[in-house]
Amino acid sequence: MRKPQQTPAQATTPYIDALLGYRTRGMVAFHTPGHKLGKGAPPIMREVFGAALLAVDVAMAGGVEDTRESTGLVRRAEDLAAAAWGGERCFFLVNGSTSGIHSLLLGLAGPGDGVILPRNAHKSVQAALIFSGAVPHYVEPTIDPLWGIPLNVPAERVAAAVAAHPESKAVFVVSPSSNGVCAALDAIAGVAHQGGLPLVVDQAWGPHLRFCSRLPLDAMSAGADAMVTSVHKLISGLTQSSAIVARGERLGLQRLESVVKMTQSTSPQALIYASIDAARAQMATQGEQLWSRAVDNAEWLRARLAPLEGVRVLSDEVLGQDGVADLDRTRVTVSAAGLGVTGYELETALRDDYGIAVEAADPLNVLLNVTYGDSHDDVALFAAAMTDLAARRRGARPLHGAALPANWPRFTRQVMTPRDAFFARSEAVPVEHTAGRVSAEMVAPYPPGIPIVAPGEEISDEIAAYLSEAAARAMHVHGPEDLTLKTLRVVS
Repeated sequence: MRKPQQTPAQATTPYIDALLGYRTRGMVAFHTPGHKLGKGAPPIMREVFGAALLAVDVAMAGGVEDTRESTGLVRRAEDLAAAAWGGERCFFLVNGSTSGIHSLLLGLAGPGDGVILPRNAHKSVQAALIFSGAVPHYVEPTIDPLWGIPLNVPAERVAAAVAAHPESKAVFVVSPSSNGVCAALDAIAGVAHQGGLPLVVDQAWGPHLRFCSRLPLDAMSAGADAMVTSVHKLISGLTQSSAIVARGERLGLQRLESVVKMTQSTSPQALIYASIDAARAQMATQGEQLWSRAVDNAEWLRARLAPLEGVRVLSDEVLGQDGVADLDRTRVTVSAAGLGVTGYELETALRDDYGIAVEAADPLNVLLNVTYGDSHDDVALFAAAMTDLAARRRGARPLHGAALPANWPRFTRQVMTPRDAFFARSEAVPVEHTAGRVSAEMVAPYPPGIPIVAPGEEISDEIAAYLSEAAARAMHVHGPEDLTLKTLRVVS
């Protein structure tokens, strides 16, 4: 059951208070960074960042605390965050949720160990598999054919994977997806625990879920053993701020702490730590009302977009599909394919013609983050822009046939471990000739950063055709050496 701790301590911010105290004392700084509280910064930095910010851009050790790496302030702030997010221990991260995924997988699995993963896992999981030498056992999510997006993994498929690979070290799940699609985490937690495995959730897109009763169930309330969440994505953390939240019944908290220290910078950004501290306090004390307002704005926007001819918005019709337990309604996915407009074209039109910047675009859709930071006027502006666009393109031919993106290709089989394939001798081969070969690198369209193919996987005719079409469309990808996708490295 979701039950955030609403204690008086949650209103306190020990780390950010210490940072402000440092500035108030007027310290003479003989420590990093070299701009020395802004005194040495070039004028353009002072103009962009401001003197107040530069005066608290200090090192954690030697600045906010002493040079012996005392971490009392950090631990106090992390303990408050652990209580707020429903865990036993929290670790602040300055390298984004990517480093949290690396830490969790490295802490749980080593060379040859199996890990049960959804195929829609973020590309950071592939890096963690290469670092650790672990072996993925994939669970396939359903791909929605209308929206062209992966949904989520059903508990039944996770149960089948646990039964097929009982020696695995953990179950990883992504929920919510970048489009706000949520898995049945309570059922998946039951399946994992029945098999004696910890459940780890990539909740990068759900730092807010625990703090409002109108939002889907969060990972820790559902029984997860650990989650990583991006404090910067939807709440008030500075960019790159994230956190791991864990409980120690099925995983070693001390080992996890050691691995976090290995994967994090030894010079953590004090401003990022402070922003996590402040964001946690804001959510713990005001989250219900702030996010209720955001839900209201997002639902108002859906209601305004629904009647527009040629425009679609992802709504409750996705509920009940395979692997979908709930939808975060503050994540608004919009398509104008019925107006003959791709997601990329829609993003460009919104930016250039209406002064609106979206979170992401894919071949079919754009994605909006509607948060407590958005006013009703903001969402009304988006509704007006789409209304105008629909009027201007009335009667346009919808996207069909060759204009539509290729269907998401199916996973084939893991021939080698990701680590072995990544370090194997390889050669660059034209993508149209890669079918039947074993990939030595990853290709992940961005967004959403989900691999189409990864090291050690056999390339099917379907995948080769998808990559060829992606190259023709100049799709933006992460991973391969040849970002034009004319060639792909395969194991020699």
